[in-house]
Amino acid sequence: MNEKRTDVKLGFGKQLGFALGETAGQFFFGYWGTFLSIFYTDVVGIMPMAVSIIFIVARIWDAVNDPIMGNIADRHRHKKYGRYRPWILYGTPVLAILGILVWYVPKTDSQTIKIAYVAITYILAGMAFTAVNVPYMSLQSTLTTDPKSRSDLANLKGAFTFVGTAIINMFTAGLVAKLAPVDSYGQGYFLTTVIFTIIAVAMYYITFLTTKEVYIAEDAQSKASFKETIAYVFGNKPILAIMFGLLFSMLATFGRLGVAVYYYLYDLHAYEMVGVLMVLPTLFAILPTYLVPKINLERKKLIIIAFLGRAVALGALYFVDFANIKAVMVCLILVGLFNYETGMMSALIAPAIDDAEVKGGKRMDGTVFAMVNLFAKVASAVGGSIGLLVMGAMGYVANAEQTATAMNGINIAANVLPAAFCLIAILPIALYSLDSEKIQENTRILAERHSDSEKDNT
Repeated sequence: MNEKRTDVKLGFGKQLGFALGETAGQFFFGYWGTFLSIFYTDVVGIMPMAVSIIFIVARIWDAVNDPIMGNIADRHRHKKYGRYRPWILYGTPVLAILGILVWYVPKTDSQTIKIAYVAITYILAGMAFTAVNVPYMSLQSTLTTDPKSRSDLANLKGAFTFVGTAIINMFTAGLVAKLAPVDSYGQGYFLTTVIFTIIAVAMYYITFLTTKEVYIAEDAQSKASFKETIAYVFGNKPILAIMFGLLFSMLATFGRLGVAVYYYLYDLHAYEMVGVLMVLPTLFAILPTYLVPKINLERKKLIIIAFLGRAVALGALYFVDFANIKAVMVCLILVGLFNYETGMMSALIAPAIDDAEVKGGKRMDGTVFAMVNLFAKVASAVGGSIGLLVMGAMGYVANAEQTATAMNGINIAANVLPAAFCLIAILPIALYSLDSEKIQENTRILAERHSDSEKDNT
C-alpha cells in the first residue's frame, strides 16, 4: 500500500484538471454520437440501415474489448505514473489520429468501399477511445478516498460532460458551414474535427499533469480471469444498479442527440437555429449537474426526480406544434434542467467498488469503469440506431422533403423514445442499496484495513 494518506481533500483546481478530461472525451465520443449519423447518411451517402448495422457491430465488439481493456489496466502499473494515467499519456495521440480518420471518408461511388472504410475506422477509433477513456474513468476512484471529495469530483465531471456537449452543439454547425467550400460539407466536418481534436488533446494532457494516483490497493487489486471478472461485476447488486441506471439514462441522452438534428432540420425546418436548439438543453444542464447534488436530500430521490422531469418535458415536446419554436425552446430548457443525474450516478460507482472490496477483498476499478464505458457506447449506438430504424421504417429519405408519416417518425425517435428510456431508468436506481451510512461505514472499514496493512509492511 502507498504509505501516504489517501483521504486527501481535492481542491477545485485539481478537480477542474480531472474534469477537463471528460470534456476532452466529449470532443470524440459526444461529437460522434451527435453528428456522425447525419454525416454518414446525408454527407457520405450511406443508407441509414447500413449505418445502424455498423454502429451495432461496433458495440458488439466493445462488449468483448472494453472489459478486456479494463482488466489490462487493473493488472499493470507504471512505476512513475501509476496504473491509469499512462494510458492517457500514450493513448491520446493514437486516439487523435483515428478520431480524425473517422471523418475522412474516400470520395467514391462504391457503397461497399465506403461502408468498409467507415466500419474499420469507426471500430478502431472506438478501441482507441476505450484505451484512453476507461483508464480516465478509473482514475476517479484513485485520486482520493474522501467521500465528499469523490462526490464533488463526480459532480464536476458530470457538469463538464455538458460543457463539452454544449461547445460541440454550439459551434459544429457554424464551423462546418464556414470551413466547407460550396457543396463540400465533408471537408467542413473534417476541418472542424481537426480543431476539436487539437483542443481535446490539450485537455487530456492537462488532466494527466494535474492528477496523481494516491489510492492503489495492491493487495485488493484482482488478477482474476475473464470469467471471474464477469462474475465480480454481475454479482455485485449496487454496481449492477448503477450500470443499468446509467445505461438507460445514456440511452435517453445519446439516443436523442443522435437524431435531434434530424428533428430540427426536417420537422421544425429551423435551419438557422440548429446550433441554438442543439445547445439549449446542455447549457441549462451544466449548473444543475453541479448544484443539485448539494441539496440535502437522498440521492436516489433526486435522481428519480430528474428522470421523471425529463420524461415529462420530452413527452410535452412531442405534442408541440412544429411551428411553435418558442414552446419547443421552453421544453428543451426543461429537458436540460432535469438532466442533472449523470454526475450523481457516477459518484455512486466508487462506493459500490468499495463495498465489493469490503465483502470479497477484491477491487477492480478498471473493470467496473470499463463496463460503464461499454454501456455508454452501447447507449450511444443503440439509442441512435433505434432512432434511425424508426425513422427508416416510417419513410425517412435523406436530403428530401419528408412526408407527414416520416416527420412523425423523426418526432418519435427524438422525443418519445428518450422519454421512455428515462422512465425505465428509474427501476435500477430504486434498487441501489448503499445509503450514506453504509458508504461511511465501508470507508472506515477500508481505512482501518489498509492502515493495518501498512503497519504489517513496515
